[in-house]
Amino acid sequence: MAPKQIFPLSKLTAAIENVINTHCSKVIWVKAEIVRLNYYSHTGHCFPELVEKKDGKVIAEIRGNIWKTQFDQINKKFRAVLNEDLGDDMTVVLQATVTYHSVYGISLNIFDIDPEFTLGELARQKAEAIQRLQKENIYRANKERKLALLPKTIAIISVSTSKGYLDFINVIENNPWNYKFHFLLYPAVLQGEKAVSTIVDQLRKINNSIEHFDAVAILRGGGGEIGLSCYDNYQLAKAIAEFPLPVLTGIGHSTNLTVSELVSWQNFITPTKMAEFLLQEFHNFAFSLQENINKLNIQSQWLLERKNTELREVAMTISRSRYQIEREQKQLQLLSGRIGTAAGMLLKNEFHQIRELETKIFFLSPSTILKRGFSITRSNGKVIKSPQALAKGDILITELAGGTVESTVK
Repeated sequence: MAPKQIFPLSKLTAAIENVINTHCSKVIWVKAEIVRLNYYSHTGHCFPELVEKKDGKVIAEIRGNIWKTQFDQINKKFRAVLNEDLGDDMTVVLQATVTYHSVYGISLNIFDIDPEFTLGELARQKAEAIQRLQKENIYRANKERKLALLPKTIAIISVSTSKGYLDFINVIENNPWNYKFHFLLYPAVLQGEKAVSTIVDQLRKINNSIEHFDAVAILRGGGGEIGLSCYDNYQLAKAIAEFPLPVLTGIGHSTNLTVSELVSWQNFITPTKMAEFLLQEFHNFAFSLQENINKLNIQSQWLLERKNTELREVAMTISRSRYQIEREQKQLQLLSGRIGTAAGMLLKNEFHQIRELETKIFFLSPSTILKRGFSITRSNGKVIKSPQALAKGDILITELAGGTVESTVK
C-alpha cells in the first residue's frame, strides 16, 4: 500500500489560487444584490456582500472588493445618475474578475458598476410599489383623512440637527402673528438603509398616542436629493398611506416625487413651505373667526337697540296700564265680596238639599224597607220577581230584617 501523500494547506490554497487566477481572470459583467456595502472610511475601500435571491431566498453568495480609487469613481457616477451614493440593498450590474486569496478566499475584484441599470431597477421597484398600493386600495387612503380646522399639535419625524427641521421650527416659532403651535420630535434616520425601519417605528409610536396630535410631519432637508430611494420603499409608503392622521412630507427635493410623498396627505418641496402652509391654516381660521366676530358684534348691536326700543314701548304701555290695573283691582275686590256672600248662600242651600237627600235615602234603603216587614228572595244570587222564574227543587234564600231563611220549591 502506497504511503499517503500529504500536502500543506498553503500549497493546496496556492494551487487553487493559481488555477482560479490563471483560468478565471477574464473580466465579466455580473448581476447581484449588494446586501451590505461594508465601506471603511479610514481606507476608502469596500468589501460588499453580494447575493442572488430567488423567491426571497439566497441561492448564491460571494464577497467583493472595491478599492478606493475604483469606489470613488463608481460613487461619483452614482451621484450623477441616481442622485444617490452606492449603498446597501441595491441591485447592480458590476464589472469584475474572480480572484482567490489563500487567507481571504474567493471574491470578485470589482472595477466598475453600471448606475443606469440600478436606476432602472429603482424605477421598477417604485412602479411596483405604486401598483401594489393601488391594488390594495390604500394609495389615496391618507389623502382622504380630514385635517383639523386648526392643526396646532404636530408630531415631527426628523432629527434635531437637520437643517430642514431647524428651518421649520424657525419659521413657526418666529411668525409675526404669534401663533402658537405644539410639537413633539420623534428622531429617525432620514436617508439610507435604516430610514425605512426607523421612520416606520416612529409612526407606530405616534399611533400609540394619536389622540394628542392633529397631524404628522416628516421633515428632511439640507441633504439635497441624495439618498431618496428609501422613500420609494413599499413598507414605508404603506405605513404612511394607512396612518390614521394626515401625514405631511417635506423631504427637500424638486425632482420626481417619491412614493411616500405621493401617498401622503400633502407633500411640500421644503420644510419651510410646510411651515408656511400651517401658518396659512392659522390665517384662514383667524380670518374666518374675525369675520364671525364682526358679524356677531353687528348683530348684537342691532339686537340690543331693537330690544331697547321694545323695552321703552313696554314701559310706556305699563305706565298707561297702571290706572286701569288699579281700577280692575277695585272691581276685583268688589266682586270678591259679592262672590263670598253668594258662595255662602249657595253652600247653605246645597247643605239643606243634601240633608233632604239623606232622609230620602234612609227611608228608601233596603235595610229600612226590610224592617218594615218586607223581604228579598234570591235564587242562585238573582232576585226573584215572578213565580214563573222558579222550578221545582230550586233553593231559595230569603233575606229578612233579622237574618235569612233557606227554602226549597216543591
